[in-house]
Amino acid sequence: MLGFYVHTHWGYHNPYAARSWTIENWWDYLSGLSGLGYDTVMVWPLLDSMPLRFTPSDRAFLERIGRVIELAHHQFGMRTIICGNSNVMGNEEAEKYRFEERPYFRCEAKLNPASPDGMRVLEEHWRRAFDYLHHTDMFSIIDSDPGGFIGSTNAEFVELVRTKVVALRELNPDVELYYWMHVGWENYNRFWEEARSWQDPDSRPPIRCDLDVFAETLRLMQERIPEPWGLFVNHPNHFAAAEQLGLTGKCVHLPYGVVEGEPTFPLTNCNPALLDQALNQPFPGFRPASVPRGRMGNAQTHCLQLPHTYLFAHLAQGGSLESADLEGFAGRLLPDCAALVAQGWSVLETGDPDRQQSLADQVERQAAQEQRTGSLRGLLFGDPARFLTDLAMNLRVRARLTELGSAIASRSGIKPAVQAFLRDFRPYQQRLGFQDAYGGPLYTALNEPLKALGDLGLNRALRDFTNWADPSVRNGALVRLLDALEAFALRSA
Repeated sequence: MLGFYVHTHWGYHNPYAARSWTIENWWDYLSGLSGLGYDTVMVWPLLDSMPLRFTPSDRAFLERIGRVIELAHHQFGMRTIICGNSNVMGNEEAEKYRFEERPYFRCEAKLNPASPDGMRVLEEHWRRAFDYLHHTDMFSIIDSDPGGFIGSTNAEFVELVRTKVVALRELNPDVELYYWMHVGWENYNRFWEEARSWQDPDSRPPIRCDLDVFAETLRLMQERIPEPWGLFVNHPNHFAAAEQLGLTGKCVHLPYGVVEGEPTFPLTNCNPALLDQALNQPFPGFRPASVPRGRMGNAQTHCLQLPHTYLFAHLAQGGSLESADLEGFAGRLLPDCAALVAQGWSVLETGDPDRQQSLADQVERQAAQEQRTGSLRGLLFGDPARFLTDLAMNLRVRARLTELGSAIASRSGIKPAVQAFLRDFRPYQQRLGFQDAYGGPLYTALNEPLKALGDLGLNRALRDFTNWADPSVRNGALVRLLDALEAFALRSA
């Protein structure tokens, strides 16, 4: 398997958020993935936010994903995986929103796996959803994030999985389960128990991925889950548990976040060495033979992550960093400006503001010109000018982040650096429509340095990103932070 995961969790503008994609967008993206050698696509259709009584927009989205499954099968010869959580569905609040605009953390309900009534409701929700999706080849259930219930046991999780397997196989007897090993059911429940009383506003409780939780879960699955089933693995203890129980032959490597983390603010990434390490040397003693079933990549903002999407496929298919050819890949997108595009990608993470701004000027000029498109044109989502403009804006944002970080570190020129950052960042954020909390490159380059300023207004906004007692405050956190930065600049006058 060489797969890629399409996550529809976060709601922002088209074509940036997969939740917003039309069938034409899906056709474009699948054509590009197929052209790079991907043979499997996994989709998270966000059943977790859908209420028991599906709204018209929920039904329309599920019908669309049903058509995507058919498109993948018949147009591109790809297999599909529909990904779900364990015990989450939409609450009554969810019915107030269209699917495309639904704020996740205000709309989730976690059902108690020990409650027979709750599990009957969850099974009914699952059956209703898979009326649209049962023709998938595989489905996946994750053991954490989202999901979990404080005090619930691994045995309850496995029983919940078994119930869903049985229900889906009544609709499609051949469908295969993949257990997505992530934090581990009881590990995650302990995390949320600790989060309820966590006192440090600038950090989160530790997440412990204890081996015994994974080993017990796999033992119970061997006893209770009917074949066929496989495993998505990433953490060293996933591999250790699989090897301990003789299940290595079931493993697919899903190094989550190496193409793009999630949730992150959408910035194009290009760090070939880091990606190569995550695939081929993720931890001491890793052996490719430990993942005989293949690899699965992931992204959150797929139209921005083209360099890593290419590199993941190249490396996973046996290529090396030395044989990687970003300019050649760019030529299959836009033949007439391949060298410029590849140069732009190559400086995104160099911390060289002057070079980044110079290339941004050149890319902007190119965006104003008519473009021929190449064999992988689908990855452009039908709009070369949009792709080039995004690259130019990414170069400028990266440059401003470096300048702002330097100003804060030196305690010199902070106000003009904040103002310059906002001048370039606000239009980009509004173009994307992304408003919520995030981790990743922007958190490292913006949130962490801002803490050092010790400003009360900024700190109030920053704490919404690390409020683990009430996840609903993450919705809109970025907009509140930008407003706080504007106010900070005025106070600094």
